Amino acid sequence: MTEKIRALSVISGGLDSILATRIVMDEGVDVTAVHFFSPFFGSGPGAGLDSVSQRMSERYGIRAISIDIADSYIKMLALPQYGYGKNFNPCVDCKILLFSTARMMMEEFGAGFIVTGEVIGQRPMSQRRDTLRIIERDSSTAGLLLRPLSAKLLKPTLPELNGWVKREKLFGFAGRSRKPQIELASRLGITGYPAPAGGCCLTDPIQSKRIRRLYQMKERLQAREAKLIQIGRPFFLGGDAILTVGRNEEENERINDLACNGDLFLKIVDLPGPLGVIIGSPTEEQVIRGMAIVAYYSKGRAMPKVSVGAGDRASPLQTVRDVIPADEQDIEEMKF
Repeated sequence: MTEKIRALSVISGGLDSILATRIVMDEGVDVTAVHFFSPFFGSGPGAGLDSVSQRMSERYGIRAISIDIADSYIKMLALPQYGYGKNFNPCVDCKILLFSTARMMMEEFGAGFIVTGEVIGQRPMSQRRDTLRIIERDSSTAGLLLRPLSAKLLKPTLPELNGWVKREKLFGFAGRSRKPQIELASRLGITGYPAPAGGCCLTDPIQSKRIRRLYQMKERLQAREAKLIQIGRPFFLGGDAILTVGRNEEENERINDLACNGDLFLKIVDLPGPLGVIIGSPTEEQVIRGMAIVAYYSKGRAMPKVSVGAGDRASPLQTVRDVIPADEQDIEEMKF
């Protein structure tokens, strides 16, 4: 009996990685899709119905697992060897990290190669021919990294040479057009896939600017701090103190879940209003400044004073102050 060939697929949850995985699965290869997540992209096991692993299984018949690489990613992002793209995106170093991690997982899963949905020329920084070779070299995946969507435009890989995957059943897609992938998805019966979009906040001009500034402020960045800065409205209070204010109940809940010992919660007393949390080591003046911002976004914005509570938990709060709500000029000046 011939032993079944196994592979790992690095899957983002987008159409290209779904197609690449299904193409190899249709060749009879036993594929485990690995979805890496960090504070800047992806979703972990606690993401409910939107979790990538659950969606891959239910919609596309793909067995997927989620792996948290927050610590190694945060460290890499501070000083990527190949620099940043247009914003704060270290796309080449990102791919090297993901594929290096997958390479280390191969033995555990009995995998003979790695699959990725990369398409030549689709991304200006990380999917040029020269950068594809750099990524393979630095991640120790040369010959092991199969790109089914562009394979016919690249040198044959180990799985092709060994006959594990038939080269004639692979593709030669190139460039930024999505039409070939959409047509292939239709032929494979793949529907309900996400619209093309940058899944990484480091490519977003506003979010990447905030995260870069956070790196400049923090000697040792924590994953939850990177997540908090992306929720709701962030404000710089001075020193190393940053306030995040929720815009709705869902964001209030996320802020509450991400905060931990040492953070300071701010909440309106006796009026509808948002939840805020301060990270860092705020002075008393900075705490009052944060309270004024939270008051600005409450139903008491037009009142002379608003009661705002502070504490190490959202409930109960330890202290309450009556503060004058911030004005629009204050808000604009303190936006992070």
